[in-house]
Amino acid sequence: MNVREHEGAVLVYCINDPAGAGIAKYLREVTVCIDVSASRAVEAWYVKDVDAVLAGFPVETVFMNYLDEVFPSAKFYVFLSKHSATSGIKSLTAHHTGNPTATAAVGGRPYELSIAHPVLTYNFIRGLNEVSKAHTLQGFEVVYEVTHHGPTSLNKPLSFIEIGSSDSEWRLREAHEVVGEVVLNALKALKHTKCVPITGFGGPHYAEKFTRLALQEDLCFGHIIPRYALKELRSVPEKLEFIITQAITKSVPRPVKVLVMKKVGSLARDTIKKVTEELGLEFVIIR
Repeated sequence: MNVREHEGAVLVYCINDPAGAGIAKYLREVTVCIDVSASRAVEAWYVKDVDAVLAGFPVETVFMNYLDEVFPSAKFYVFLSKHSATSGIKSLTAHHTGNPTATAAVGGRPYELSIAHPVLTYNFIRGLNEVSKAHTLQGFEVVYEVTHHGPTSLNKPLSFIEIGSSDSEWRLREAHEVVGEVVLNALKALKHTKCVPITGFGGPHYAEKFTRLALQEDLCFGHIIPRYALKELRSVPEKLEFIITQAITKSVPRPVKVLVMKKVGSLARDTIKKVTEELGLEFVIIR
């Protein structure tokens, strides 16, 4: 098989990341995998069960800005990854990538967002919630993270699915099993998933309100831009509108509705409303 001609999903991980490598190991154990070769990859397989390529690279996932060169025909990317947090809270997360401000310390470019995949990430969030309970994985919080870090310039939609937040969770076999099962289920269900694509603005880094909405209703979030990023963007109004426009338009499928947390500042709220109305979408303020 020539991976350059593969038109399905591509699942990637860093071979030095115990979470990503552990998830990949589980996937290889429970599926039919065929060895393949991929440029820059240390190891790669074709996963027949879900028509996907699984590839391990020697660099951190946030710096894999070359994947379009390796997989020019890929439909979308799934990043299997660890999640780090000084809080040490056990978590299972999913999110899209991008740097909504001038800061780009963890991969990608400043003021650039990736292409979001709201339906796939919705399947991840719902799946993590259901499967973690079925496996009695104790004490793990399931949550959307807001848009952050790289890579940001890939030409295909992407989604991160992560295990957090410390080495003990990253190496936990049961967590690998849960995430691996969720990824397989999400890919198999993708064509039949029905949800309303949304862009969210406001709230903290862990988007608990938007997560609850996704779990309770058929709402699937693409980019979620947090309040702290919108606050920082007030000093560069031209970038504020630029990021808001990217957050809404860089999504497959495009959102039909924009949700804004009530505590978002007036400048950001008014700019979001302006862009939303220009694009002909529904603008909704929530608490």
